[in-house]
Amino acid sequence: MAQWTLSTGLRQKKSTKVPVAGGLFQGERLSRTQAKSRALLIAHELADDALRTDLQTNKTSMLELCDLMLKGKLGRVSIATYDNAKAAYKVFTDWLGKKASAPICHITKADIKTWVNDRRSQVRAATCRKDLSAIRAAFTWAVDAEIIDKNPCDKVAVPHDTKDEKIVKEAFTLDEISLLLAKLPDEWASAVRCCLGTFGQRLGDILSLKWEQFDFTARTVNIVTGKTARVLTQPMQPWFYEWALQRYEQRPEGAVYLHPRLHGHSNPSPEFTQLVRLHGIGVSSTTINNGRRRTWHSKTFHSLRSTVATLLQAAGVSQGMAMQLVGHDSADVHAVYIRPSIAQLQVAAHTLPSIE
Repeated sequence: MAQWTLSTGLRQKKSTKVPVAGGLFQGERLSRTQAKSRALLIAHELADDALRTDLQTNKTSMLELCDLMLKGKLGRVSIATYDNAKAAYKVFTDWLGKKASAPICHITKADIKTWVNDRRSQVRAATCRKDLSAIRAAFTWAVDAEIIDKNPCDKVAVPHDTKDEKIVKEAFTLDEISLLLAKLPDEWASAVRCCLGTFGQRLGDILSLKWEQFDFTARTVNIVTGKTARVLTQPMQPWFYEWALQRYEQRPEGAVYLHPRLHGHSNPSPEFTQLVRLHGIGVSSTTINNGRRRTWHSKTFHSLRSTVATLLQAAGVSQGMAMQLVGHDSADVHAVYIRPSIAQLQVAAHTLPSIE
């Protein structure tokens, strides 16, 4: 039997098919000594061929694998999904350091577990799961392409959020929205108006808004959502129509985007959250893990989506109509975004008949 060890550490063996005690082999009668020599020669040839193939197959590095995955995703997934995968790959390859340039067969389950634990010390569990999902998909592709034998991400779990990390996400009140519109820098105040005027669309879609998406004749805004690629034709409420038309007429010559500075922002969400905190809106939670300070806030730009869903619910708009406006396909998902304030709950409670 010929035996060898692959670069993955996996041992392989294959029969030379030479009769060890001598005899007829490929039309030639061999003595015991001749059979042994022939078997050694064939064993070396089998091992050399296998190892040569192994080196050619398993030279793909993590950096190269991520590049292949991104090229494959381009144009096939939504912009948000592509950007999430790209960000996850960068976080992982930066963490790997020099190992990111080595063959991926050298990345072990222990590496993945260590990275997950390190990542969890920086971000919430949901973010870590999202990153791990992108990395796992890349390794799954590598297994299917027979670049590696097994996925090192298999059965690797992300630790749940601790009690200290959990913070209740809230919708903005109307008073808080009025404060934001009065105090925020112009482009951020505009972004808040656009979010409310398009029934809670996500930050990426709001900051990517172009004037060509506004149909002032039909009084609609046309949006293709970055996360789900859903096509939305949003009716413009009178206040939003009047505000948008005035801003359109006063736009700088040649302006394409409504929010040019924010559109080019590499990470706008933390900036908005910081502005919200500066104006005393919402509550923060801070933990220190391995010397790293992490802060969460109860109200972010995404909270505006909850604000709209909650206001639609309070206004008596049917669930189906509200889902259509906000852009939710699932009633379960839509229900998560309805977060009434204590004042709204009190109004609802007072509609019940009194019991004497």
